[in-house]
Amino acid sequence: MNATRSGVATRVAFVAATAILFLAGAAQAQSGALKATMPFSFYAGDQLLPAGEYQITAIGNGVVKLSNRDAHKSVVFFTTGVKRVTANPISPRLVFHRYDDDYFLSEMWWVGQDGSKPMPSKREAELAKTTAPDQAVSLAHR
Repeated sequence: MNATRSGVATRVAFVAATAILFLAGAAQAQSGALKATMPFSFYAGDQLLPAGEYQITAIGNGVVKLSNRDAHKSVVFFTTGVKRVTANPISPRLVFHRYDDDYFLSEMWWVGQDGSKPMPSKREAELAKTTAPDQAVSLAHR
């Protein structure tokens, strides 16, 4: 009985992952993917990603995909919305929280849109209990 439940769960996870990847490709043209070169390794959600050039795509429904083709790394994660506090245009950018030498993706901004904020990872939540983060901004481009 447990083997059957495990098989069903595996198939459901595979179908969900395939749907997310399909939607990522279809939504890329709609979202205006951003590109940014990161001079440091950083966390996106719970995943540590290496320094390098990234493509950032808003897939939809609060889902974002970061891809680094050179390192063969990508991560898909959920975000919440961040409202602009000014009517002025916002340049595309990524905002990071820095705790000592650890960087955590904090916000993503596309031109003319509200931002997105990843759910904080367990690691960042632990660090935030004892230390206030510094903020680092990286410009992105289309």
